Amino acid sequence: MRISHKHRFVFLAIPRTGSTTVRNVLDDYSDIKSIHISEITDGFPFYHHISARELKNIFERRGWEWSDYKKFCMIRNPYDRVVSLYYHRLKMESNIMKNRGVIGNSIGNVKDIVKPVNTFKDYLMHINPRNRLPTSLKAFICDDNGNFLVDDVLMYEKLNEDLPNYLDNLGINITAEDIPHLNASQNRSAYRDYFDEDTKKRVSELYAYEISRFGYNF
Repeated sequence: MRISHKHRFVFLAIPRTGSTTVRNVLDDYSDIKSIHISEITDGFPFYHHISARELKNIFERRGWEWSDYKKFCMIRNPYDRVVSLYYHRLKMESNIMKNRGVIGNSIGNVKDIVKPVNTFKDYLMHINPRNRLPTSLKAFICDDNGNFLVDDVLMYEKLNEDLPNYLDNLGINITAEDIPHLNASQNRSAYRDYFDEDTKKRVSELYAYEISRFGYNF
């Protein structure tokens, strides 16, 4: 998540949609830069993957006018994204095991949240798109009545083209060469290699809106 009072933008970061890359691009233009959720305080509640609903509530408490800002986020092919989410989960599990006994109780608390998964199918069949990391687009950007709280949704697959064009309208000039590729999943195959008929159906049900609205397919 990034906020600029000068350029009047809010970037909301859906997990595993290139959000680390976009945050990096926006750093020099942002007044508020999000932190890990474990580090937030009452005075600074801005965490990386805060939802639009949560952030709008903070704006209202601080007397900031939500409608004065251009709000945007990124979306990614859900079939590709869930594979990325799976590898992110494996990385989290690995880090917890490496740090066991070093950080103490805080690791124990995280371990309760990050329950081990055995296979991609096991992970996918049990995820809940209302939860923070595997969140669906609608859960992330809508209010309690289903109204959209963002103005624009950019596509991860067109990041190098769409982000410079979008930011140009906000008075920020960057080129495709200014966009790094950060926090990518390592050592993974093409996303289609992970699916069978059951898992394809599961994704089509969980993320039906993204697939329909943005023309994604398997």
